[in-house]
Amino acid sequence: MHVNKVGIPALVLAAAVLAGSVSAGERQGPRISVKDARFDFGMVSQGTQAEHMFEIKNTGDELLEITQIQPT
Repeated sequence: MHVNKVGIPALVLAAAVLAGSVSAGERQGPRISVKDARFDFGMVSQGTQAEHMFEIKNTGDELLEITQIQPT
């Protein structure tokens, strides 16, 4: 039986998080927050389905749109 090691990061956060300081009353825009952003499935047998739920929140003050995610 062939065994694969699968590791999946949650998201590339740098593209979604706005940088810089914001003065009082100014809108911040969307801000993504991911609890436990990395998860390693360890050894998974070929043909086996592996799942993990990531908790993703928008902690900003505007709509957050997630348009793409990529496993590695």
